[in-house]
Amino acid sequence: MKRRALFFSFTLLILRGYGQAYFQDLSLQAGVNNTGKNYGVAIGDYNNDGREDIYVSRHILPNLLYRNNGDGTFTDMAGPAGVAHEGTTTCSVWGDIDNDGDLDLYLGNRDEANILYLNNGDGTFADISESAGVNTLFRTRAVLFGDINRDGFIDLYVANMAAPNYMFRNNGDNTFTNITLASNTQDYGIAMGSIFFDYDNDGDLDLYLTHDANQPYILYQNDGTGRFTDVSEESNTNYAGQGMGVDVGDMNNDGYLDIYITNLYENTLLLNNGDGAFSNQTASAGVGDLGMGWGTIWLDCENDGLQDIYVSNDSYFSPFPNLLYRNKGDNTFQAISHSSPLSSMYGGYGVASADFNADGRVDIFLANSGNDGNQLFVNLTNNANNWVKVKLEGTQSNRAAIGARVEIQAGGKKMVDEVIAGASYASHNSFILHFGLGAATMIDRLAIRWPNGLVEEYEQLTANQSYLVTEGEGLVVNALMLSSPETELQAWPTPFRDQLMASIRQEEAGWLRLSIRDINGRTVATLAEGVFPAGSHFFEWLPDGISPGVYFCQLQTRRGHQAIRTIFLP
Repeated sequence: MKRRALFFSFTLLILRGYGQAYFQDLSLQAGVNNTGKNYGVAIGDYNNDGREDIYVSRHILPNLLYRNNGDGTFTDMAGPAGVAHEGTTTCSVWGDIDNDGDLDLYLGNRDEANILYLNNGDGTFADISESAGVNTLFRTRAVLFGDINRDGFIDLYVANMAAPNYMFRNNGDNTFTNITLASNTQDYGIAMGSIFFDYDNDGDLDLYLTHDANQPYILYQNDGTGRFTDVSEESNTNYAGQGMGVDVGDMNNDGYLDIYITNLYENTLLLNNGDGAFSNQTASAGVGDLGMGWGTIWLDCENDGLQDIYVSNDSYFSPFPNLLYRNKGDNTFQAISHSSPLSSMYGGYGVASADFNADGRVDIFLANSGNDGNQLFVNLTNNANNWVKVKLEGTQSNRAAIGARVEIQAGGKKMVDEVIAGASYASHNSFILHFGLGAATMIDRLAIRWPNGLVEEYEQLTANQSYLVTEGEGLVVNALMLSSPETELQAWPTPFRDQLMASIRQEEAGWLRLSIRDINGRTVATLAEGVFPAGSHFFEWLPDGISPGVYFCQLQTRRGHQAIRTIFLP
């Protein structure tokens, strides 16, 4: 507790005097500044403790699995977890291949066969690459998960350098079938960054590939069954450059995802016109960085409701710094990272983002190749802007909700994002979608389009919350569980008719709030609020004038939230 308190006290001191985007390099304090040939970053909560963990792909030295300790520090658990592969891993991606509720891990290697690790659910993994049929060879540069045929199981795409790419269909039994020819995705170019996303808003995942050596990039349109058509020329996405990384974000909040690509020399911004075609807006937007670009991410670093762009450069190959482009809201950007830690002149490769300390601000993790060490940039931006985070759990759709689309309407803005597994260069951003809300204190509408086509909507939700939405079952306020078992919530009977009982046991005295919320996240009853002594406390809810249905008994403390789902029967 003391270490965590000191960390956040230090943070508060730094925040003073800053109104715009401000990040600090806390790599050393966090214990993640490992040197070596670090290439890719994959973010996911592998042990289901509510904290974002980090997997780092490396050459020569063993790969790293940083477990988030919840106090601003990380511990490498790759060895005990069984995922400390020592070879030439370039990229990795998380995904729940068997829909059992924990994240599995796929590695793309350069000189040895690729590896699929199945999560055992106890903090360890088992190598099932051979039995699963995905232990391919070739120089893999990107690996992606996505449910291309919307059957509820995530499929796998493997992009290789100057070798055939592979599309694998998930058979639902921990095995995969090579359907590259059947899916019409048999690219033989020098593949680099790749990404699944829905460019035409028709509810299925399309595929975009970048190439090195001035080979035209490819946009494959999905017909909804997992069969793809090359629409690169008619969509104006067949840019030919020395492409590396790629990510998507809605730069102008028009509901269509735009594409940003890092290249050797000038980067590329393709604006989605909403009619099936894209326009090259690089020059007019002012984002044509000339460095040796590798990783890139879209993120709202100031929580102002506008997507910014971060670029990772190998500054040893070409002497240009990393860049943070601030979205000005008029289809132009401004580089604001000069003389800040974000502009590090290192050998930057993979980059990914997540809110590692759960403070409502998006942080950045950068993999550096060389003797500089990896970098964790903690977002300490101090302003009054609000935010919301959305974590999704599929039931009929794949469990990790990969391919789900979320739309937020708040403060006169419409913002969209998708759950994507594999982007940037050799990297993977958080599964939790983060939206800045600016001055808006209420979300007017939250709409989710699940991969299977189901659309669910919620209205009038409170800002500065993390929402967990389970497909077909409703919404829980705050996706994070309590970070320790110091406080325990129980509720019974479930379902109930006349009376719901709840008990709280806490080891220390402290403030708490116990409330009942409906399926839309609205509070219908507050059972307790205030400072309570250590020990057990009991409460009852006698519903009066409340409609039968799904409700959530939610406990909030200074450390986090817990919620129990129940059903009120007529």
